[in-house]
Formats: sequence, structure tokens, C-alpha cells
Amino acid sequence: MKEKRKPYSAYLLRLWRTQEVRDAWRVSLEDAETRELRGFASLEEVFAFLRREVERETSGEEKDAIV
Repeated sequence: MKEKRKPYSAYLLRLWRTQEVRDAWRVSLEDAETRELRGFASLEEVFAFLRREVERETSGEEKDAIV
């Protein structure tokens, strides 16, 4: 039996400035369902992660439609 996917992903986003590097931002995402916490050293890293997640979900939907 195939696992049904949620039609969305939900994260709690936290942003803060670091003292070590001027104007550097740190980011964490907490998965609202699993409570898994991921940390990122820059905004670019969190955007790349979200892009990959969307692409992974989108490619999975296309495969499901073919079967």
C-alpha cells in the first residue's frame, strides 16, 4: 500500500543575527509534524534546502501520476 503524502509542508522559521560575523543571519527550521530541527548558516542555505524539498515532492507527484 502506498503512503499518502500531505498536500503541504509546515515549518517554524527562526532567524537571528550573529555577533561573530557582522550582519550575518542564522536560520533554523523546525518541522511542525516531526519536530525535527535543521540549522542553516545563511539565508541562501535555507532557500536551497526549501527548493530541494519542493523539487523532491514535485518529482514524487509526477511519478505517482504515471503509475
